[in-house]
Amino acid sequence: MNATIRKILTTNNVSRRIYCAAREAYHIRRVYRGARRYFVNAHQFNEALHAKSVTSSVDLRTIDGLTITIRQNYGDAMTIAEIFLDDCYIRDLSVPPNPVVIDVGGFIGDFALYAVKRLNAKKVIVCEPSPRNWELLLRNIDNNGYTGRILPLNKAVTDGADLMMNIDAPDEAQCMVSGYLHTDQPLRSIPGISLSQIMRDYDLERVDLLKIDCEGGEYAILDSTASDVYARIRNIVFEYHDVEDGWTKLEKAKQRLQREGYTLRSGRGLISASRD
Repeated sequence: MNATIRKILTTNNVSRRIYCAAREAYHIRRVYRGARRYFVNAHQFNEALHAKSVTSSVDLRTIDGLTITIRQNYGDAMTIAEIFLDDCYIRDLSVPPNPVVIDVGGFIGDFALYAVKRLNAKKVIVCEPSPRNWELLLRNIDNNGYTGRILPLNKAVTDGADLMMNIDAPDEAQCMVSGYLHTDQPLRSIPGISLSQIMRDYDLERVDLLKIDCEGGEYAILDSTASDVYARIRNIVFEYHDVEDGWTKLEKAKQRLQREGYTLRSGRGLISASRD
């Protein structure tokens, strides 16, 4: 949906609730059709889509040999669907063979698994600050035998500063752990690390794909990254969020990327940036 239309539909609480309910119902029907073709146990994926506040987990088995452990809730199931059924993060990018990937907002390791299985990534640095997500991330790496190719980092990617985050959110809200979105949940200080520090720590001469989905943190990351770091990153895809002054921050981020030589494409809440 066009970002301007979505903004209009979510301007007040009543229209926002109606919009969100209609959007959820549509996406549940849409993704289950794809799930039946991709998941061996698609009925359990469907149960997770409809579960409310269920604390148990389920192992989803895919036709191409992955085992993905998720919590039985809509947020976890829909995140998996967007990545594995919609190919959302790479749709508008040309990623080279055997890429080096940095995954900011790694959640439960979903895109890291995708990068190895679908893109044949030789190295994925996956960053996730939430302890609950971290536990599942490690399990998913180990269960699929990707320990040598997916390197987990239990920190929040920022401009380098530590960050107050709602990492104790309930299971159904762990897909929205943030230090930038309004929440009534308590906040805890989480160690932060910059992109430039990650590249130094892991001795990365180049990065073929930088994926960012960190619930509002994308603007600080993109704004604080130095030009010499951008020069070593070929593709960037980030999900943008409606934080305070979010539309202004989004335009600033887009302009910055264009100045750094990237060609931009937008759609479905994502900005894709590529350079030669």
